[in-house]
Amino acid sequence: MDSLDEATLSRVEEVLREASGMTLASSVRRSLSTAITRAAEARGMEIPAFLQKLLAREAAVVEQFIEYAVIGETYFFRHPEHLRELGRVAALKEDGLFRVWSAGCATGEEAYSIAMTLMAAGLPVERIRVTASDISARSLQRARAATYGPWSVRRIEPSMERRFLTPQGDLVMVSSQARRPVEFLRHNLVLDTAPVSEQDAVFCRNVLIYFPHELVRQVIAKLIGALVPGGLLFLAPAEIPLTNGMGLEQLDVQGSPVLRLPRPRAATPVETVAVTTPAGPDPKQELLRKLKAPVLGSVSTVRPAPAPVPSPEPPAPVRTGASAGSGAAASDDVMRQALRAAQEGKFDQAEELAKEAARKLVPEAYLLLAMVTETRGNLNAAVDLVRKALYLDPSMALGHATLMTLYSRLSKREEAERARQNALRALDGLDDEHLLRGVETMTAGGLRQALAARNRT
Repeated sequence: MDSLDEATLSRVEEVLREASGMTLASSVRRSLSTAITRAAEARGMEIPAFLQKLLAREAAVVEQFIEYAVIGETYFFRHPEHLRELGRVAALKEDGLFRVWSAGCATGEEAYSIAMTLMAAGLPVERIRVTASDISARSLQRARAATYGPWSVRRIEPSMERRFLTPQGDLVMVSSQARRPVEFLRHNLVLDTAPVSEQDAVFCRNVLIYFPHELVRQVIAKLIGALVPGGLLFLAPAEIPLTNGMGLEQLDVQGSPVLRLPRPRAATPVETVAVTTPAGPDPKQELLRKLKAPVLGSVSTVRPAPAPVPSPEPPAPVRTGASAGSGAAASDDVMRQALRAAQEGKFDQAEELAKEAARKLVPEAYLLLAMVTETRGNLNAAVDLVRKALYLDPSMALGHATLMTLYSRLSKREEAERARQNALRALDGLDDEHLLRGVETMTAGGLRQALAARNRT
């Protein structure tokens, strides 16, 4: 079909955004015309009729369009230097599971390449967990079939092909051994929270270049949040500059850049992590104690994708008056109302307002929801809510500290210590008087002291 005019292109892009949460970078917007053509052909429809139904938001047509709007090319052992580094690092891990997330896995070649690499590095299949996710159900169906043509295997080394691929006429099938540690699931990188955590490595290559800057930073924050300290993030070389200022180390691996989440500087194991169990105070009174009045002035202007390394400057004040009509100011206003309601003991109202702010991707809203949930005794649900806050802003030291406390109450010692170290790392470079983001009033110096005391407990 001829290229869409700008007005129609904008309407099509709006359909894509509503259905998937994604906005394409301006450099690839024109690919939507090709996607419509291919999707219409696959559905056996004339292009004008398909376009009409697409703009009318007919569910089946929208689904078909998304399948062709987001699929990228992939093949086995793309960027082999990345996989060699993965194998080297995995071989150094003496025990425990080695977990890898392949985000935006398309038709599965990358996920299977990861599994093959780890087995070739000497890891038994029982120690390998590869989670492969993609928004396209059609791509995932092909990935689970694990059958590929010559184009997909054009770069695979002969020894790996002989070991892990079985000829099927003109096609090849991935061996059951290489399929076994790989799990495929449908996932939206923009709208959904990360489906995994505590990953030793995350692959998300040739995906970020399709998103505009504001979505890129949001997605990268999710990828970082899924890593263990010291975990590796593999992006395409052209995507590396998109992570500038997000607190990652850059390694040179055979001339190709690889990113790593820094390890804590002083990872001293906790001898004993105290389990703090409420004994006496009413849960609502305990929540009121935490939510002291000065915190209302500490809610900073929310940014779409904050960097994991906090700025040394104090949080920006909440805007009021004429500027309150902007999205960020409106979110701040809802959050202020939620905190005020909680301080007044109106917890149902506070929860509803916090949920509204959470839908606007305000990290503090998830912390407030976690507090309310904790007072009701549902610690696991509170953990999930704090993790959502940290997906949005991995630099929130009070979020990591809250996670430490929850893990302590759940008797999860290793997780509690990891959260404590993450909180300390988020405090690096902040003056003691720096007022921290969150829903409680605390300075950087005060939290440092509290974390140090916890380590001596």
